[in-house]
Amino acid sequence: MTSRLTRLGARLDTWGGKAKMARFRTGWPATATPQVKFYRTPKVQYRYLEIGYGPTIVFTCDPPMTIEVYGRVIDAFSAHFRVIIVELPAMGFSATTTNYAFGFRETNDDFASFLGNVAGKGSIFAFSCAASLAGLDIAARMPELASHLALIQAGGTEAFTIWKAGRDPKGILAKPIIGQLAMARMAPKRMPQWYGLSVGRKEQIPHFCTCAERSFTHGAMWSLASAYQVYLDQRDELPQPQQPILSIWGAADRSHPVCNKHSLARLYDGVRTVTFEDLGHTPELEDPELVLAAILDFVET
Repeated sequence: MTSRLTRLGARLDTWGGKAKMARFRTGWPATATPQVKFYRTPKVQYRYLEIGYGPTIVFTCDPPMTIEVYGRVIDAFSAHFRVIIVELPAMGFSATTTNYAFGFRETNDDFASFLGNVAGKGSIFAFSCAASLAGLDIAARMPELASHLALIQAGGTEAFTIWKAGRDPKGILAKPIIGQLAMARMAPKRMPQWYGLSVGRKEQIPHFCTCAERSFTHGAMWSLASAYQVYLDQRDELPQPQQPILSIWGAADRSHPVCNKHSLARLYDGVRTVTFEDLGHTPELEDPELVLAAILDFVET
């Protein structure tokens, strides 16, 4: 059960949500990238981009990434797919109401509402990192929403328990209120360190840092502490979805321990795997064409 302190900490990341929603709809986030849109559910105003024709593929931005770094992904994938790129609740410019509490089922159900109404049925879920848990849960409980799962740097709940411990060894982000305050102070300073650890092709780090710094300047969120404390507190492993699963892994990502590599294939039957040795935490950004070829082969097979 979520403690009172944990709920108070989460409120620090959602405070002023209505004002943020209005500001994001009319300010820089609405105009920085062409074809950006907003969709409002009861708890979240999702910022997303939609472009292209064909089968729908949905990418989740892995913060501090925002839509602004997905230009090459759009160019590569929109020739084959209807591409949707979405920023997650209380991340980037997807502002939330103050009663959003980062709960696992709460978050997934709200995101499923976005998927059903914007992406429609039968999408390919190309969800990254912790969002892969949402992909697995939604695909199992609402199978009509997903045709395939092409999950990036993904794992089950045990894998993310290991990941959390590695990324927060002193337990600062895990402490309610203290974690949120520390994250708010550290987020802009943490970016170069995070990218240095997670990106495989180091020459791309300056571009990623520049985009993230610009987004933070205009109010982008990175509510990592609340996600650690609540969303990633899920303990039980999720049931296997019936859709085909592809595990995409960037082996140059030093933010994940080696033991997490393709852990989905140990957890579930029939998982197909592809490894890119020189790519990191976001291989779809570092080399979109390679990842596109892997996903096309997976879907067509």
